[in-house]
Amino acid sequence: MQLPSLALLAEVLTVNAVALTERATGGYVQNSSGTASFTMYSGCGSPACGKRSTGYTAAINQLAFGSAPGAGAGDACGRCFAVTGRADPYSPNYTGPFKSIVVKVTDLCPVQGNVEWCGQSLSKPNNAHGQPFHFDICSDTGGAPAFFPSDRGALTGTFTEVSCSQWAGSDGGALWNGACLADSSVGNWPAIGCGNKGIAPA
Repeated sequence: MQLPSLALLAEVLTVNAVALTERATGGYVQNSSGTASFTMYSGCGSPACGKRSTGYTAAINQLAFGSAPGAGAGDACGRCFAVTGRADPYSPNYTGPFKSIVVKVTDLCPVQGNVEWCGQSLSKPNNAHGQPFHFDICSDTGGAPAFFPSDRGALTGTFTEVSCSQWAGSDGGALWNGACLADSSVGNWPAIGCGNKGIAPA
């Protein structure tokens, strides 16, 4: 009775492994949903994707972004995610209120200088708070005040990639050559938008 169940599990794992390999060019880990940590930052005027946007925006951890600092836009650029807070990593007894918003990824949260939150790598897939993904939500575009309770600056929760038709904002022009925000016609991961560059952090 257990053998068919094990065979089915092996098949599911194989299919999932193939899908992950196909969408992880360069070794990057790019899932369309999962758990994440969330913080906020300001000074979002020169995003790594090379285009400014109005509306709620965020930087994503380097292992998911798809490019190293200074190497240009990664495949996360221009993708939209519904993010939901569920807990405070510093106060486990905190019960909210928690909110959900839709953000567009326009920036990179690099490993260097951000190990606590964005230090995910191939050898250490979770950050210091046990999360495989991280979104640093921009205060300048209003995302952070809309997402975080007034007395909180860090949360953990969930994310799901959504169509950017659910995002309220608009994209500006290119700040430099090679700028890219995925077109709204690009499907969710594993569909390729801006493409990955280089190798994922080891």
